[in-house]
Amino acid sequence: MAARMKLRGYLSDRKGNSAVEFIFTTAMLILIFAVLISALVYVTQFYSASYICRRVVRTIEVTGEYNEHEVQSLADELGGAALEELNISVAASYFRGRKIQLRDEFTVQLRAVHRINIFMMGGSPVSIDLPIEIKLSGRSEVFWK
Repeated sequence: MAARMKLRGYLSDRKGNSAVEFIFTTAMLILIFAVLISALVYVTQFYSASYICRRVVRTIEVTGEYNEHEVQSLADELGGAALEELNISVAASYFRGRKIQLRDEFTVQLRAVHRINIFMMGGSPVSIDLPIEIKLSGRSEVFWK
């Protein structure tokens, strides 16, 4: 009975009430700020992946062929190493080998993952994987004889 009265006394006591509210408010503001920063980083990574995909499409349009090694080196040069599980695939009706005939349409699909680490538990981080998927099409500008 005495413990119950003591607990009621602590719950009804208003000393330090504003300090507790201030701590909770500060914690919520820090959490909101961290979420906003993570969202901005994701948007930046999405924009970077979109730029890589546009450059790959333009390279294939100008050269008229899909060279996988050249596409991967272009992606790495443009910052593709910052993206996790980067995969670039090209769908086209090829003329000969990996060459695309003049005015034939092709589609470049870029898939990647942006990983956001939430916290560390032991030696491995607990994270959220946010997908990035971009699909662009183009037309070859080279006539193959």
